[in-house]
Amino acid sequence: MKPSVSITGEHQAHKVAAIFETESDANGVAQTLSQDTSLDDEQVIVVTPHDQHQGEALEPENKGIWHTLLRSHLWLGVGGAIAGFILFLILSAAGVGFIVQNTIAAAAVLAALGGVLGLLLAGGVTLRPDHTPYVVKAQTALTEGKYVLTVHASSSEQLKEATTVLKNRNVKLVRSI
Repeated sequence: MKPSVSITGEHQAHKVAAIFETESDANGVAQTLSQDTSLDDEQVIVVTPHDQHQGEALEPENKGIWHTLLRSHLWLGVGGAIAGFILFLILSAAGVGFIVQNTIAAAAVLAALGGVLGLLLAGGVTLRPDHTPYVVKAQTALTEGKYVLTVHASSSEQLKEATTVLKNRNVKLVRSI
């Protein structure tokens, strides 16, 4: 999906991390990924326990997160309000007493309720709960002195390519959805 159409603002929303005991192993697999897949060198990063900016290497798109916040709240809030209004139309057509007798109030309440539910869903999208296991396991490995190879795939196809290469190496993986 194009970023301009997506409710997320990240260009590389698919992430996978592999944990290695040595830096040379991590660098070797990183080189293999860059050569044997459609991933660019800047999409494959080896994070060491001594790196000063580990968080940036694991989640490099700070602007993307802000774009996700804005886009998801805008589109899901509006979509929820529209869904609430459609529910009003259905209930009105069904002849539900409260809806028919209080048309304007019912339309406003159901549209507002739908909008609020859409905004709540947008909050969940912005928090990216699918990234939490990825970040926590990678940071835990780094604090244990291990090396983390991160792949920031821009498509599910790239993620599948990277995952296949990493699984063939029998390394411990953690990925976002």
